[in-house]
Order: sequence, then C-alpha cells, then structure tokens
Amino acid sequence: MRLLFALLLLPWLVGCSELADHRQVPAKTLAKMDAKALTKDQFLQQMSRENVRPSRPVTLPFRLVGGVPVMKAAINGQAFTPMMYDTGASRTIIQAGTAVSHGVSVLNAEAATVQLQGVVGREEGRIGLLNPLVIGDWTLNGYPCLVRTFENRVVHSAFPKSLLGFDLAHRHCTYLTLDYRTQHITFGFGSAFKPQAKTRKAQAPFTVKQGVPHIILKSGGKSWEAIVDSGSFNGIEISEEVAKRLGVQDQGETIRGMYLMGVGGTVSSHQANLRTVKLSDLTLIGDRFAQAEVDISPGPPRVGSFFLKDYCVTFDLKRKVLHLEW
Repeated sequence: MRLLFALLLLPWLVGCSELADHRQVPAKTLAKMDAKALTKDQFLQQMSRENVRPSRPVTLPFRLVGGVPVMKAAINGQAFTPMMYDTGASRTIIQAGTAVSHGVSVLNAEAATVQLQGVVGREEGRIGLLNPLVIGDWTLNGYPCLVRTFENRVVHSAFPKSLLGFDLAHRHCTYLTLDYRTQHITFGFGSAFKPQAKTRKAQAPFTVKQGVPHIILKSGGKSWEAIVDSGSFNGIEISEEVAKRLGVQDQGETIRGMYLMGVGGTVSSHQANLRTVKLSDLTLIGDRFAQAEVDISPGPPRVGSFFLKDYCVTFDLKRKVLHLEW
C-alpha cells in the first residue's frame, strides 16, 4: 500500500551560496532500518499502548535557529535532541538516520510506504513509531511518525534533522502557545486558553485543512487562505496564483544566493523565482498593514516566523481561534 502525505508545506531557506543537494540516504542506513521493521499487526499492537495526558500545561524553552523555533524532545529513551516545531507540517517527521540511531521501528514496506509531497517535489518515505516520544513531562507511547528516506544536505546547516508537526497539538491539546518574545512553547491540556491580562491582543478564526492551520488574508479587495507556518523563517509568502490575482506577478526582483530545502528536493532561490513585492494594503489577524512586503514563492501562501516573532501566538484548538498578544 502506498499513501500520500502533503505535509512539509514549507521549504527551509538557508543563506549563502554553498552547495546543497537532495539524495537518498545510504543503503546501509536503509538496511539497518528494515532489519527492525514491524509487521502490520505488531505495529498496531505497539500503537495501542495507553497514553495519559498531563493534568496541567507543559511549557518548554525553544531557540530560534535560522529564524524558526527549535525545542528539545526525547525519542525512544535516548538523550533529548533538537527538533523544529513546525505548524506548517501536518505530521511529525524524523530522518532514517535518526530512526536507526534511536532504535525507532518502522512498518514493513510490504504493508505500506508513503509518498511525501513537499513544495519542490515528492519523495518516498516510511511510517515509524516513536516509543516513547517525551516532551518535558509529557510522554506519548506508540506515537506514529513519518520517516524520510531522502535528505537535504548543505554545508554548515544549523537546522535540526527532525521536526514535530502540528498533529502533536491538534490531536492531544486544548491549546498551543508559541511565545516568540520569551521563547517558550506551551502545550495546554483540559483547561481552556485564557489570554494574558494587560496585553494588546488580536485574533482571527482558523481552520485545519490537510492537517495544518489556515487563516484568511486580504488585499485590494481580494482574499485568500494562508498556512500559519512556524517552520518558515519568512514573513508573508504568497503563491504565483495569488500574485496574479493581486496583479503583482510581474513585479519584484528575483532573490539570489539562497536555497529552498525540504521534502522532495533542493532548489536555488533563482530557480524557484523567489522575489519580494509590496502590497499597498494587507489585512490579517484583525490588523491592517500598509505597503506590506511579501514574498512570491513556490507552494501555498504562508505566514511564517518572521511575522510571528514579535508576538505570543496561541492556537485555541477548542474554539479554532488564533490569538496574537504583544
């Protein structure tokens, strides 16, 4: 069985003109991973292990690495390892090398493989089982993830090899807070989210489509959906289709000397025709911005961490409301 996941909707942009490539992981790594493969029945049995949700919120620090939040989590009883928290990814993802080094079991390829659809292409992956995944005081037994069998390589890249997807909060929490000002992430359980007193606030409804949160943006009397994507270091990104609707598709100079890295491949900013344009007005999350700079880039429209970095950002997962506080 082959399944399709459209999940890494954000490419990672890394600076400099250093060589970057995209290739399958070494055959030895794949062989070691397959040596621990589980049958479908074994996989489902381990997935069925009981989980107890924490009785109070779990708060952990994160760092901004390349402009995106990176926190620490433990996989299969190993030491805590850096993992990006990416609200633009619908599933938690690890690399095949991490699966081998941390003893992560995968589902036998005869039972199922996955096709991972990214912004710049598609690649084959596997289904893994984190047993357990530990985030602060929160332990998840038998937590399914996706395992990449391809990798992006770039010289001196600081990005972590694994990421926690939006599924983690969406499936288990009542709210998720990314406080960029204090650099803390909070997973809320049971109790409803309460905004802080004596802060300026804005809010907007969001919907979850294909496993990731979307909000509505407006400019020039036209509106479109965008993913709220903590895994993007950019600010506001629009697609070529939205650029045409707004009449700015022929504006802006192409950005050079950068690479877009993610599921499915690595391309230069020149190859992707990445460019910056100005919109005379832009409305999002209850606020209006004049002469707003946005990037025209591959993939769906996104609101990334460069925009979010000035705020405490909360996804109220019960009411489906996005809150900004500052």
